Amino acid sequence: MTIAAIIAEFGAYYLNNGQNAARLVQLLFRPAVTEQLFSPRVTDDTLYQASQTRLGRILQPFHKNWTPLGALEALPIVIKNFRMKADLEETPDDLEATWLGFLAGDSLDRKAWPFVRWFIEVHALPQIQEDYELNEIYLGVRAEPNGTVPGAAGTAMDGIKVQVNGFITSGKTVPMVLGAIPSDPKAFCDYVEAMAHTTLKRYRNVPMYMNMNEDLALRYAIGRDAKYNLTTAYVQGAPTPDGNNPLATAVPIQHARQRVIGLPSMGDSTKIWMSPADNMIRLEKKTQNAGQFQIENVDRKVKLYTDFRKGVGFLMPGAIFTNDQDLAA
Repeated sequence: MTIAAIIAEFGAYYLNNGQNAARLVQLLFRPAVTEQLFSPRVTDDTLYQASQTRLGRILQPFHKNWTPLGALEALPIVIKNFRMKADLEETPDDLEATWLGFLAGDSLDRKAWPFVRWFIEVHALPQIQEDYELNEIYLGVRAEPNGTVPGAAGTAMDGIKVQVNGFITSGKTVPMVLGAIPSDPKAFCDYVEAMAHTTLKRYRNVPMYMNMNEDLALRYAIGRDAKYNLTTAYVQGAPTPDGNNPLATAVPIQHARQRVIGLPSMGDSTKIWMSPADNMIRLEKKTQNAGQFQIENVDRKVKLYTDFRKGVGFLMPGAIFTNDQDLAA
């Protein structure tokens, strides 16, 4: 821990002046909302294997000769379940002779000190959720760790972006040619509507969330209000999901079953994508560990660790609908 600024400002001693945890403030954490778009699969497998089957045309005009038509095809599907962890180490004794001394304790077992519970509940658990949302689930590109230093942010898993771009490169997903994102809100509203209205017809009537970064979702909402003169009829909140009801803020698209939502995970990406809910799979293993830590007291240090598996993927790349932007892996 780094508390030099506290010591410099308040002194290297503890005086009980009524301070408590209520005086410790933090910036808001971003909850992990993107994964809630995906259908959960709790599994012990590290790979989820399935197959897409398809059959071509079989109906033909009648005649008496035998002329078979159509052949069944089975395509492999693999979704990876990535192992990730959090390792933390702190020395609570550093707090004792400081303004933060109320988080210290009298027990020889440092695990029992108030600091540990406060640290886990207020910082560690929310930080896991924020790291997963902002670094991994969309932007992540898996890189194997070397085992000696912490892995870099965004390397714990293959996220949505690298998967979709991989499908585009292999020809399994065909992007819609819509061009650059318009900066004008009304023009961007037209852009979004064009994407919805030109979706593959067999999926055009399927409800889907059209996912984009938060700034673009707000731009669409402003443009939609302006285009349809809705600003005096109602006040629409920012189309960014929250942790309690993450999908309730989605904004409708005129003459379409899709709705726009802004995802924190997408950063400043200009990619826009959507897929039916039953095509989007979220793998989970040891999920309870994402909400708890094993705690050890070693040499007056407190060590905390947890590990679990997470992964997201798509069953049928052909049912992913995306624009032609941000195609670099």
